[in-house]
Amino acid sequence: MSTLALGSLIPWLSVLSVETIQMSDCAIELHVSSTQPTAACPLCAQPSGAVHSCYVRRLADLPWAGIPVVIHLEVRKLFCRNDACPRRIFTERLPQLTAPYRRQTQRLWEQQRHLALAHGGEAGARTALQQGAPASAKTLVRRICHAPLSPTPTPRCLGIDDWALRKGQSYGTILVDLERHRPIDLLPDRSAETLAQWLRTHPGVEIITRDRAGDYADGARQGAPEAVQVADRFHLVQNAHQVLHRLLERHSRGMREAARTVNQQHTQIDPAHVTQAVVDGEISPSPPAALAAASDGSPPARPLSKYQQHQQARRARRYALYCEVQRLRAAGGGIRYIARQLHIHRTTVLRFLAETFPEQAARSKRRSKLDPHLPYLQAQLRAGQDNAMQLWRELRDAHGYRGSRALVSRWVAAHRALCPPRPASRPRPGAPPQSPAPKLPPRFKTPSVRSAAWLLTADTASLDEDQAQFVEYLSVRFTLRGEAIRIFGAGFWRKYRRLYLEQR
Repeated sequence: MSTLALGSLIPWLSVLSVETIQMSDCAIELHVSSTQPTAACPLCAQPSGAVHSCYVRRLADLPWAGIPVVIHLEVRKLFCRNDACPRRIFTERLPQLTAPYRRQTQRLWEQQRHLALAHGGEAGARTALQQGAPASAKTLVRRICHAPLSPTPTPRCLGIDDWALRKGQSYGTILVDLERHRPIDLLPDRSAETLAQWLRTHPGVEIITRDRAGDYADGARQGAPEAVQVADRFHLVQNAHQVLHRLLERHSRGMREAARTVNQQHTQIDPAHVTQAVVDGEISPSPPAALAAASDGSPPARPLSKYQQHQQARRARRYALYCEVQRLRAAGGGIRYIARQLHIHRTTVLRFLAETFPEQAARSKRRSKLDPHLPYLQAQLRAGQDNAMQLWRELRDAHGYRGSRALVSRWVAAHRALCPPRPASRPRPGAPPQSPAPKLPPRFKTPSVRSAAWLLTADTASLDEDQAQFVEYLSVRFTLRGEAIRIFGAGFWRKYRRLYLEQR
């Protein structure tokens, strides 16, 4: 290999001597030694050529044609001839090749740092493996942490805010250059003295944006008394929103009355609303329990629980899928074709192609602490005793029950059908029988404080009819906008809505 070609691959030939080069499919190994006549002591900088001993360092270098390169560097240990120097023996330094205690060359270290900055830890590790210089994700992250920070000029507009080193326990201060939109420094605490010291060492700040913390205000006045202090937009919007929340919390009763007023305009049963409520599952499509009772006097069926409703809806979806599989099969579709069309597995298709609809297996009943006492509880319910608290006390004191009261309450609530029916109240003589009207869910529910704040700050054109009526009634009846205007001055709602929408 020519000296010119070798110099492009090994740019340290002026201080190194290549002894041998061993090449294989896995790695390229270079055995080199130092050719410096003397070396300077790292403490006193006095040159010395008295050799004490030699040892070999193993360094990783940039790959050649995608093949990893390993350098076996033979370095010398030298005697320091300065009697006043506390170090008697030192190892010669090769700063153009590598740093002390490092296992990579300087150019590989820089390459890994640029790779970590560009791709991050995990993605950078995958890229480094493809390039022939493998490194773990943690190694690349350490390259970023050890990289020197580039000098940043003193900003003209400085943003100050706190940041959590450990949320709720330890906080610091972050300084941001608002014109370049990048953080420039982190302070270890939130004290005024630390901020004032930083501002004194970085003169030239003209505008300081901060929150309403008193320590930041004192630190800014001490460190940069000529700078203009302003409150940033985030905290202005946040403070205004908190005030609006407090106003709405004071008028919680008014919010309920406003929602009730909106609902009173829809007292007539709207057929479309009833149909949509039935479709959405908000009310049952069956008649009320009093009308659904059988003519022979049998008790009406108990309403389904939420789990039973979800179970029926899940079975309906499975049955619709079963019917679709049967239809595609009758049309001549194959197993794989049906699975691709319906995005299900072939095993599911085979199970649905059975003669009958495959019902899901029932859950196996688990043992409970209440099982030995079920006969006693059933007898008490048939006798009309359905007080769960009293039953729990009797089980605990007289029957040795060691379970929780909630378990007894849940069982009693699920089996109250065992209780004898209570006598219904007698109707007034001569009055016609009245059938209970279907109970509809409210058309407009009372919004939460957060939702009401959003309705008050949203554009009126984006609100529907009920929301617009709610906002109008709430604003006129309880003068929420008037209170906010008195607090923040004229034009508050226009400015606040614009800032709030931009912040979102």
